[in-house]
Amino acid sequence: MEQGVIMRVGTVFIIGLIGISVAGAPAAAQEGPEAVLLGTYTQNQACKGDGSDPALAKKLVKVGDTQVDSNFGPCVFGEKSWSGKVLKATATCRNTAGTEFDVSLSFTLKDDKTVEFVEEGSQYKSVLYRCAGAANVPAAAPKK
Repeated sequence: MEQGVIMRVGTVFIIGLIGISVAGAPAAAQEGPEAVLLGTYTQNQACKGDGSDPALAKKLVKVGDTQVDSNFGPCVFGEKSWSGKVLKATATCRNTAGTEFDVSLSFTLKDDKTVEFVEEGSQYKSVLYRCAGAANVPAAAPKK
């Protein structure tokens, strides 16, 4: 009986640790796949990271622990679940006209340090390339 209590307390402790995020801390200092995902990326082209990327605003993606910002709109995460190197999440997005819509997102961490992104409803796919220098800047707080 005592061992079962210790296992439950240990599991709750581990889950609690996974959920803790230090605001502004570099992703490299954190553990786990979610910390590796946090950062600034460009879609479908390598990021130079020096501001000279063509049409940067349309290709920029910022992934934070609660939100992802892109030309798709700001999307606030709902439920998230990891399976190995794959994050599946629901999100509520807001387009430039202010209309909200729900999406299902998938982020797959690849061995070449890119991230495969899929918006599952429309099957929109892109490859995200981490930007040097801005790589560990979390996305802004959710917009109200």
